[in-house]
Amino acid sequence: MTDPNSEMSAVADPVVFKITAASVQRVLQFLRRSLGWLTAAYVGGAFVAMIALEWWAERLWGISLLLFAPPQIILLPLLVLTPLSLLFRPRLCLWHLVVVQVLAFGYMNFRWSSPPARTAQTITAVTFNAGQSSASQFTDFIVVEKPDVIVLQDAGTTIGTALRAKLPGYHFAAHGEFTFLSRFPIQKSAMVDPPRGEGRPVAARCELLVQDRTLVFYSVHLPTPRRVLEHSLGIRGFLRGLLRDTVPGRAHRDPLYGSYGEWLEKRIELARALRKVFADEQQPFIVGGDFNMADHGYIYHLFAGEMRDAFKASGRGWGLTFPGNTRNPVAGFGPWLRLDYFFAGRGWRAVECRPEPGRKSQHKAVLARFDPMPEK
Repeated sequence: MTDPNSEMSAVADPVVFKITAASVQRVLQFLRRSLGWLTAAYVGGAFVAMIALEWWAERLWGISLLLFAPPQIILLPLLVLTPLSLLFRPRLCLWHLVVVQVLAFGYMNFRWSSPPARTAQTITAVTFNAGQSSASQFTDFIVVEKPDVIVLQDAGTTIGTALRAKLPGYHFAAHGEFTFLSRFPIQKSAMVDPPRGEGRPVAARCELLVQDRTLVFYSVHLPTPRRVLEHSLGIRGFLRGLLRDTVPGRAHRDPLYGSYGEWLEKRIELARALRKVFADEQQPFIVGGDFNMADHGYIYHLFAGEMRDAFKASGRGWGLTFPGNTRNPVAGFGPWLRLDYFFAGRGWRAVECRPEPGRKSQHKAVLARFDPMPEK
């Protein structure tokens, strides 16, 4: 005698199976479609973010905070998106790879150049922010490279004395935090005042006599954004910053800078004023220093439009100089910013540019070699 329940079960099971298979198929189709839309949104958003950061960052203060974050932060969505795509739509990973390549070798300004042979007219210069950095690592670097000109920022008497002992015969000039050492005679030197940032001069000027011609070196140290970023990166500070222009009296105001937006405006004004100093310079000149700016954004292009960035012209690799000591996993436990620069002004061109090796220093020194431009 047959069991009616078993007959009903035999009839129902195929139906249940068919419904389950159809449901799974619909879920898979939804996942594939969603991954396609998510990838399109991510790729488009990543490209828009990189373009905005490159040209307008400080003028779009909502994204300007990303200027000082590791650029690899743009890749974080791929930690979820790529594994899911590998499972359900592997071809989408090609788009993910495109973003990685554009970020690493385009936005991050990867360079691969071979320096030409030095000539009798080639000048080797080094710039270094000595504050919170490894003086011993830098001194060893200088002893090996023996540059013609050294421009220091945030320099105390200790490192200046140590270098003078290591480099006998060099000419020396110091003004406040700025120090110059040169194989060539120093004709005159002084602070550049104005412009001022945070109430202090942000540059010094030194005239050298090089092969019977005057060559001007500028040493620059723009104010650090650290204090304002510490306030603005917090959730409360960011939300208060959003209220800057919408709710009078509710803006997040730092005692020194005011709101984050006001600080950005002051920073742009300072950069424009310093750029005018370089535009008005009548002698051939070279500029080195800690600009405390990323190599992207509106302020960077103010300077790069007036002078030639030595690393972009003749660098190798990414040229990252800050922070030398880091444990940030997003940046691969290495530096992620280029804050220290050489710019070639009128009369000179860069033929080599690279940061010092080693990871001890907070700021890495930058070495550059320059050749004179042919006279027209």
